[in-house]
Amino acid sequence: MNKNISVFLNVVLLISVAILYYLHFSSINKTADATSKTNDSITASKPIVRLPKDIRASKIVYVNLDELSNKYEYLKDVSKSVQAEQHQYETQYQTAGQKLQTDYQAFQEKADKGLLSENQIKTEQEAFAKRKEDLDQIQRKSAALEDKVQAITEEARKNLTDYIKEYNKAGHYNYVLGYSEGPLSPVLLANDSFDITNEILDGLNAQYNAKKKK
Repeated sequence: MNKNISVFLNVVLLISVAILYYLHFSSINKTADATSKTNDSITASKPIVRLPKDIRASKIVYVNLDELSNKYEYLKDVSKSVQAEQHQYETQYQTAGQKLQTDYQAFQEKADKGLLSENQIKTEQEAFAKRKEDLDQIQRKSAALEDKVQAITEEARKNLTDYIKEYNKAGHYNYVLGYSEGPLSPVLLANDSFDITNEILDGLNAQYNAKKKK
């Protein structure tokens, strides 16, 4: 009898241990599943952000474009040339235009009074047409100066960037900015200690003067 009870108790004990074992690991698995789902939910809602790239301190300098425009000898020379050419065309156009208008009015008065023959009228009209074409040609030359100014601007910019590339082989700057005091300048504040305008001007003018001598 006692032996049977002992066997029965051992069986009950084994069953109890099995039940506890099941309940214990079932609880762990449920907790793990819940934690996994929670982590998955957090991961899904939170965007992946890469670590920032380790960037060393940048070396930045600037060139004052206003001063460059005023002191770069190439720009000064070509500006004088363009202004003189523009003034010449304006003077020619104004003088020739006024003379053409005066002469045509006089011609019209004579024609209205019958003082000119048909051949004279035809000849005068052809002459006026030729003078008008000459006047239009002057106007076209004046307008073409805009293209010339654009080409000069591009040449000056190329000279500047080419020189800065050579200059920066020793300077090793990360950025060389263009600064202007105009309202559209992207640089709103510039520290004078980072201004390399004079150095750039010295080099550009030296190159230009050497080229002029050749």
